[in-house]
Amino acid sequence: MKNSRLFEILYLLVEKRAVTAGELARRLEVSERTIYRDIDALSAAGIPVFTQKGQGGGIRLMDQFVLDRALLSREEQDEILFALQATLATGGGTEGDTLARLSALFRREGDGWLEVDFTDWGSGARERENFALVKRSILARCPLSFTYYSSAGEKSRRTVEPARLVFKGGCWYLSAYCRTRRDWRIFRLVRMEDLRPEEGTCPPRQSPERLEAPLPGEYRGVDLRLRFQPSAAWRVRDYFHPKQITREPDGCLLVNCAFPEDRWLLSFLLSFGSRLEVLSPVYWRDILAGEIKKCLAVYETGQTMSGLREYSDRRDGEERPAQDKEVFPMEERKFCQCCGMPLDKPEDAGTEAGGAPSGDYCHYCYQNGTFTAPDATMDDIIGFNLTFNEENGHPFGPREEAEKMMRSWFPTLKRWRKL
Repeated sequence: MKNSRLFEILYLLVEKRAVTAGELARRLEVSERTIYRDIDALSAAGIPVFTQKGQGGGIRLMDQFVLDRALLSREEQDEILFALQATLATGGGTEGDTLARLSALFRREGDGWLEVDFTDWGSGARERENFALVKRSILARCPLSFTYYSSAGEKSRRTVEPARLVFKGGCWYLSAYCRTRRDWRIFRLVRMEDLRPEEGTCPPRQSPERLEAPLPGEYRGVDLRLRFQPSAAWRVRDYFHPKQITREPDGCLLVNCAFPEDRWLLSFLLSFGSRLEVLSPVYWRDILAGEIKKCLAVYETGQTMSGLREYSDRRDGEERPAQDKEVFPMEERKFCQCCGMPLDKPEDAGTEAGGAPSGDYCHYCYQNGTFTAPDATMDDIIGFNLTFNEENGHPFGPREEAEKMMRSWFPTLKRWRKL
């Protein structure tokens, strides 16, 4: 209790600089004598606090004192504030008084200097509600029941003894002893619905030190060798470890990996569309080809999953709306093979030595068969594009993302490919 009161006094002194002993005594509900003993304790701890008599006097801190000069470096302050903000973002804290007080002590002015959100896009509200209820169940050691959807879409009602919350792979999971399955399981919070605390308490159980998702009885792995087009590089580098990726001279990426052999793998590979070729095993090429034929049957022959035609026949010569063409810009648009500028109009193209339009370069980079900046490096062009991005409202996204995209894409452009 005393330590909490000392912190409260220190916080008030940093915030107001001068407070009377009577004000502190009334606020903290102690006697003035206790306040003076607390001031002596702060002084003995090295805090430069003193009393001043007369008009405008009271208990004061030295004008140049801030907590970081006594105890913490600026980097350590940032780490503490980040940890507190992250805790609040998870729902682990019920209010932000501690964060506000430390921000004042560290002289971090202004709200919203940092935001931490661990939830998936589009799942925030439900996941935060689930997090709060699961947290209360863990702390109260009470059983919890809920409806759960597995990754395969199977629905079941579970009653569990919640043990701990785990943040892994960008998602929140509950590690719990499942009374339904009579074993330890992990549950992804966003797949939990209709959560209800149950009566009773959870008996003491020793949870596994490291809990992994159980593999199904029919589990079978497959070693894959994949080739990706350069335009898929950003996704490839998001999903695979750099040691699994080999870049070929033409910019394509070879990936050697292993996955569980199931429907999820099929949908994952199909999500890359024509930008992926499975090299081995050969039977997976047949699996993909069969699934693609089923897709073609839906869109080319008029077959539908419901058996009903819910759309009008396409008219001969009908074109996609112009805005739809932006859905796959890397597939349908031509780009300057030096700076990446879109070549959407004839006047955007540079010129060859005889005056003919260039099919590869824009007029900024290439004129009369030569580069306008023959000594420029790829880093020079990327730097120019990043400056353009900053000065024009970030059309390529935040600087870090834009640079990551360019450094992945530019080595595939014709001028830089040989590098």
